[in-house]
Parts: sequence; structure tokens; C-alpha cells
Amino acid sequence: MSVFPAAGLSRRGFLIGAGGLAAAAALTACSSGDKPSSGAATGPWEFTDDRGQKASRDQRPARVVAYASSAAALWDYGVRPVGVFGPQKTADGGKEIQAGNIDLNAVTSIGNAWDDFSMEKFAALKPDLVVTGLTGTKPTDMWVLTDDLGPKVQQVAPIVALSEYKVTLPKVIERYAQLAVALGGDANSATMKQAKADFEKASEDLRAAAKEKAGLKVLVLYGDKDGLYIAKPDFFADLAYYRELGLDIVSGGGSEDYWEQLSWEQAGKYPADLILTDSRSYALPRAQMTQFPTWNQLPAVKANQLGDWSAEPRFNHLLATPVIQKLTALVKGARTDITA
Repeated sequence: MSVFPAAGLSRRGFLIGAGGLAAAAALTACSSGDKPSSGAATGPWEFTDDRGQKASRDQRPARVVAYASSAAALWDYGVRPVGVFGPQKTADGGKEIQAGNIDLNAVTSIGNAWDDFSMEKFAALKPDLVVTGLTGTKPTDMWVLTDDLGPKVQQVAPIVALSEYKVTLPKVIERYAQLAVALGGDANSATMKQAKADFEKASEDLRAAAKEKAGLKVLVLYGDKDGLYIAKPDFFADLAYYRELGLDIVSGGGSEDYWEQLSWEQAGKYPADLILTDSRSYALPRAQMTQFPTWNQLPAVKANQLGDWSAEPRFNHLLATPVIQKLTALVKGARTDITA
């Protein structure tokens, strides 16, 4: 499957790359190939990413440029990128979900969409490291830094790509924590220690809610004017984790990674008690889905058992915890007999 969920889908509707590389098992912060820096940023620095590629610098990188969700993951550990690429601001000037707690006034935007990356702005920042997410099996399956752009960026600064593909949320969070520490961030600040504890509690609360609502079928999807894309939980770090916690998430069929594409006429293919729809700004809002009669006829829609989801998860404990808490509240309040 191409980096688009359907042939002809515009860059504006780009969801996620396909193919995959399972992230390495969670490593300790000082695992082989990773040399976290503490104190002064002096001496050789290196970090091995989830492609197995080693980024090396004469000293710890201080001028990091990162994809929006990667920058957001690092931000709360105290690692503040100088430049950000990928969706950050909505059309009305608001903040995209992916941007987390980034102060967008304190960073330079290298581009605000998946096909918007200014090499001129990038080079002018004099970056010493680039960070992005890995979405597939090929080393070039990265957010924004595709086959053509990646090599050009690599000539300016080394790239670290952390896998989001077929790996559960805690493992991705752990990898970003390791990278943050390697870049001089603090994973043991009072804020982040509390965030981790809150994440673990929220996870157990979701596990308990899923057990209490055994039989609840959850469908996760992205919609646009052409149809629906049914998520395949194994490919999304957050959905894979929720399944691990016991939530019964329906999986799309077919051989493609990430999604099964359906026409609006096929909207009822998978019965569900609770439907989560992609809430990113370029996804079709649920208010506009009502123009399709087949959507209105779905039992979960009639029962108003609907919630939000983002196809780009939050990759640190501080950002991920509120998402899990909201999902738990939805599960607790949902009826399990909608599809009966």
C-alpha cells in the first residue's frame, strides 16, 4: 500500500505510511549504541534508531529539527527542537493535535503539511539532528522524509527515526524517553515521573473498564468524502495497546497495512457498539458524515455512542494519559447491546 490510504487521495488527506518495521524491544537508556549525555554537551554522541542506523555527532546535538509528533514527544522532557515540520497549525491558526505542548511561537516551522518542507529554512537553522517517526519496513518509510526528500535532509544532518509500526504505545514512549535522555532531557523530573504513574493508573482503569464491558465492540475509522477507512489495530501503537488491555477493537480486512477502504455504501460492514473517528483537522468531521444516509443508519450513530481518536498517537506519558482517560470514560458509559 502506498503512503496514502487510497489511490488518488490528496496530500491533505494523507494518513500514514505503509509497510513496517517492528521497533526494537524497549531498551534501557544506556543500551548498546545509545550514549545518553549528562551534564555538559561535550564529547562524541551517537544514537541507534529503529532502522538500525546510527546517528553520530562530535558532541550532543543541540539544534534538533523534528516531525510535529516527535517534537511533541520530546518537548515535555525538556528537549526543545529549533524547527518543526509536518502539521502544526490548523487553517484557522489553532494547534494541530500532533503538536502537543510545543510552543509554536518558539520554534521555526519548516513546513506545515506532509508535502511542505522547506530545505532553505531547514538548512538555515544549521540543524545537527533530525527526528521523525518510522511508519514502514523500508528505511525511507518516514513521516515527511520520503524517498526523494530523505537523502537531501541526510546530507545536512543525520536522521533518527523511531518506529510507530506494529509496536505498542508503551514501547514507542520508552524509545522517545531514551532519545530525550540522550539529548539531555530529563525523564525523571517530578512532572514526568507523575505522568508515568498517571499513565499506568489510566491503563489499569481502561483494563478494568474493558473487562466490565465485556462484549463491547469498538470500531475505529477515518472518513472523507469518498468513503471510510477502517483501522487495523495491529498497525497503530495506541490501538494495539488498548487491545492488549482487553478492549475488543474490530479490525479491518484485506491485505493492506493500516486500513481497509470502504465506500459509504459499505459503512455497515462491521457492526460496532462504539465508533471512534479520526479527529485530526483534515479528517471529515462527524457533523459532516451525517450527509451520508448509511452513516446515520449505523446502530452506534443512532445511539450516539461516538468518540474521538487520532491516527497519530501521543508518544509520552504526559500527552497519552488524558487520551486513555477519555477513552475509559467512553467505555464505562457505553452500552454493550447496540449491535445485538
